[in-house]
Formats: sequence, C-alpha cells, structure tokens
Amino acid sequence: MLATTKKRPSALGSLVRFGLLALVPVVALGFVLAREVNLDLQQRYLDSSRTSATLITQVGVQPLLNAEQVLHGLSAADVSQIDEKLQGASVSNEVRRIKVWNRAGTIVYSDNHLLIGRTFNIDTDLDEALHGEASASITDGHDEENSGDDLAGPLIQVYVPLVFSGNSSPSGAFELYLPYAPVQAAIDRESNQLYLLLAVGLTLFYASMFPVALLADRWRRRAEHTAMANLALLERLNRLKSGFLVRISHQFRTALVGIEGFSEVIRDSERLDIDEVKAFASDIYNDAERLDRAFNDMLELDEMETGRVALQMSRVDLNQLINRTVQEVRGQDPNHTVVTKLDPSALPVTCDEKRLTQVMHNLLGNATRYSRPGTEVAVSTWAAGDSVEVIVRDHGPGMPSDFDRTLFAGQTNGAGDTGLGLPIARQIIEMHGGRIWFDSTTGVGTEFHFTLPLKGRASREMKAVTAV
Repeated sequence: MLATTKKRPSALGSLVRFGLLALVPVVALGFVLAREVNLDLQQRYLDSSRTSATLITQVGVQPLLNAEQVLHGLSAADVSQIDEKLQGASVSNEVRRIKVWNRAGTIVYSDNHLLIGRTFNIDTDLDEALHGEASASITDGHDEENSGDDLAGPLIQVYVPLVFSGNSSPSGAFELYLPYAPVQAAIDRESNQLYLLLAVGLTLFYASMFPVALLADRWRRRAEHTAMANLALLERLNRLKSGFLVRISHQFRTALVGIEGFSEVIRDSERLDIDEVKAFASDIYNDAERLDRAFNDMLELDEMETGRVALQMSRVDLNQLINRTVQEVRGQDPNHTVVTKLDPSALPVTCDEKRLTQVMHNLLGNATRYSRPGTEVAVSTWAAGDSVEVIVRDHGPGMPSDFDRTLFAGQTNGAGDTGLGLPIARQIIEMHGGRIWFDSTTGVGTEFHFTLPLKGRASREMKAVTAV
C-alpha cells in the first residue's frame, strides 16, 4: 500500500479556497460590466440629445436662416429677429447656448452676441458637422471657442449640419449646449437599478458555481481514490509477479541442478553399473518431467488468462465425474482416505468435462499432499438453486494468515508441485461462469469451494464452443 504523509484538504476547505479564488474574477467581471453599462447609458443619452438637437435645427433654427446669411453673416436686424423668434420658441432654461457656424469657422449667430463674428479653429466635432455628420459629446465648457463666455460644465455639446434646399453639402453647422446634470441624474437612476440587477445576477452566478465546484471536487476525489486503488492493485500484482517468478525460478533451478548433477556423475564416473546409471537416469527424467510440467502449466495459465482457450461444453453428471476422479486419486495415493458425500438431487451441468476433471485433480491433489497420512479427505456436492456447489475438505495444517492476499496467485511447495494448480483451477471455474474460494482454520484444515451454474455461462473473455 502507498503511504502518504501529505494531508488532503477537506471538502469544506476546498470550497472555501474555491470561493476566495472565484470571488476575484467575479468582482472584476462586475466592475467591467458596471462600467460598460454606464458607458452604454451615457451613449444612449448622447444619441438622444443629438436627435433632439437635429429636430430643433430642422424645425426651429434652419427656417430662420438661408445659405446666403450663413455664408456672409447676419445683420443686426436679422440677429434681433432670430433672437425674438428663438426666445419665444426653442431657447429656454434647458438650453444653455446656441451657435450657428459657417464653413470658415466663423460664428454667424449665437444667443451670446459677444461671440457673433468671431472666428476659431475648426475642431474635430465641428469639422464632422461641416461634412454632414451630426455628433454629441460632453464638454467642460472651456474650449477655445468658448473663451470669454460664461459657460460652466459639464455640458452636452451637439453639432448638427445645416443643409439648405438646393444644396448637396452643409452650408454650416448648428451648435447646441445642453445641461449635463439632468442627464447625469437620469443615468445615475438607471445605473443604480441596473447595478442592483447586476449584483443580484452575479451573486446568483457566484452561488451557482459552488454546487458545480463541489461536484467537480467529488469527481476529483473519486478519480484520485480510483487512481490510488489502481496503483495499489498494480503494486500488489507486481509483488505477486515478482514472488511468483522467484518461486518458479527456484523450481526450475532445483530441477536443473539435479539434471546437471546426475549428468555430471554419469559423465565423469568410470565405475557405474547399469543399476546406478538407471537410478541416475530416473532422477534426471523426473527433474526434466518437472520442468516440462512447469512450462506446460505456465503456458496453459497464460492461454486461459488471455482468452485463447476454447471450452468444449457438454452436459455432464457432476457426481459421476467426481466419483471417477476420486477413484483415480485413491489409486495414486493409498495413504489417504477419500470419502464422498454427493447430493443425489444435483442436476447435470453444462461444462468442459476434461477441464473440470483437471480442477478436481488439482484440489484433491492439494488436499492429499498437505494432509497427514491416514487423515480423511472429503468431497461433497450440494444443489443450490440454479447452481451446484462442490466442497473439498482436508485435515491439513490450514492456510497461513496472509494466504488470502496471494490466493490463487501461484504457490509452490516442497512436494515438487509447480504451484500453478490453483490459478489454473480459478481460471477454469471462472471461464464456466462459476466462483471459487476457500475457508481455512489453522491446525484444523481447509475447505475449498467452487460453484458451477447448471447452464454454462462462459465469460466474454473466454471462447466457449458446444460439443456436438
């Protein structure tokens, strides 16, 4: 298992940290949106002022002038007449100043008579109006054209082109100054309402991120847990593989040492009789046979685990198969008593008879190998619904306390076994859709159990073919 010294943050701590980190961009977003809202409102009121000034120009000012007057200027009588008409019509406390410009940059009329006849540099806004583009902007009233005037800002300054009938281009421009304070008050009122809605929206958005963050944190923790579990499993499998290689290499080395030793004696000795040669040859044969069996078991297990084994499925009477296997084991090992208690109600199962016989030989071989001579080995069956359970019980020393961690992973022993019998048995049972496990008590014995479904269910990883 992996040992970690770094303390993982709690879910609450993660949420608090997320809340603090998320608050900064949310507040920044609020400031940006508030600024954009304010600018949008300001621009909307400027557009409204430009529209109003255009209407005043077309209805109230332009009919009082003609192109010749704008080009050459107005007489005192013309100015008095326009004053009278404008004072009674458009000019009021809501209008701070009006001017009429010609294309030379000269003021030909203003409600402030001190400005009439003065010429100034044409600025950008006036130039746009003289080229047919109305504009509106905010000014502090301190522009060069207002020198000597008593205007106090902020004001809305609007320029509107003066285009007379028969002309395709402006003859001059009409300039209008409106007080900005009422506009600012209206902007503030609308802004405050929009800021409130914006604050509520951002608050809801901010709050809605927490469930998402909590869910993401849960997924992250689950992924970390899964990754740690997978890593632990890989480490365990790596330890099992290393242990298995050590044990199987010990078996190979032992067999090879015997083969090399006995061969060397036969090769170098000059006084061996035929019986001694046969004895040495028999030992060599046994060691070679052990190596061959180990190789075959390893190849067979690899083929099963990689799905390259095809089951030959047929209906088999499990009780009869067990009786035949028990008779064979009794003949091979007369030092142990093997008894059976088979359930007569157990129905035939769909299985690979050869593979299932191999499982029984492995389990009975382990039971007799680890039991003391003269002790009893019992085999029983039990019908359980849609499956049959087989139990092999011995009176051996029992399994070690840590055997469950390496169960069916490849165990060797001093009796010449390769240690692959249980892994092979597990693969065969699982290929049939069954399950295998054990119960053990130290000093009392071990019970191996496996179940088989009455109708064979070969796993998807293993190919199963039905015998004709």
